Amino acid sequence: MLKKSFLIALTILGLVIVSCSSHEKNPEGETFGSGVTLASAVAVSDVFTQVDELNGKVIRVKGTIEDLCKHKGCWMQVKEGDQILTVRFKDEAFTLPASAIGRSVDFEGLLIAEKISNPLGTHAACAEAGNHEGGGACESERAEESIKKASDMRYTMISTGLVLI
Repeated sequence: MLKKSFLIALTILGLVIVSCSSHEKNPEGETFGSGVTLASAVAVSDVFTQVDELNGKVIRVKGTIEDLCKHKGCWMQVKEGDQILTVRFKDEAFTLPASAIGRSVDFEGLLIAEKISNPLGTHAACAEAGNHEGGGACESERAEESIKKASDMRYTMISTGLVLI
C-alpha cells in the first residue's frame, strides 16, 4: 500500500513539474517567427551581467519593448534601466506592429556582443552632437570628438522568434 501511494505521489509530482515547465516553454500571446522553444528565459539585465558566458549562444530573454522600427517593424529594442538590447529578426522573416511598443516580450536568438569603434556612425555621431551642417556626411574628425571610441560595445540579438505577451 505504501509503495502504491509513493508511486501515485511521484506521478503527480512529475505531472506538476512537466506542466510548469511546459508553461514556461510556451508562453501565451501572439507568436512571431518560430516562437520560443528553449525551456527558460533570462531577464535583459542578466544578459548584460552574464555577457561573457552568453555571447555567441542561442538564448531566450524576457523584457519590455522600448522601441521598434517605425518603417517596417523589422527590429526592436528591449530596455531595462540604462541598458538596451537591440534585437534584429533573422532574415527579416517577421515584423512587429507599432502597437508592440510597451508590451512584454519573450524572445530567443543568438546573442552577439562586440566592441565597436564608432557606435553611432560618422554621420549620426556628429548629428547627435549638434555638429551636423546638413547637405552631406560630417567629417570623421568632428564625429570622433562626439563619441567615446575605446569602450563602446554593441549588444545585438538575432531573433528567430518571439511571443508578445
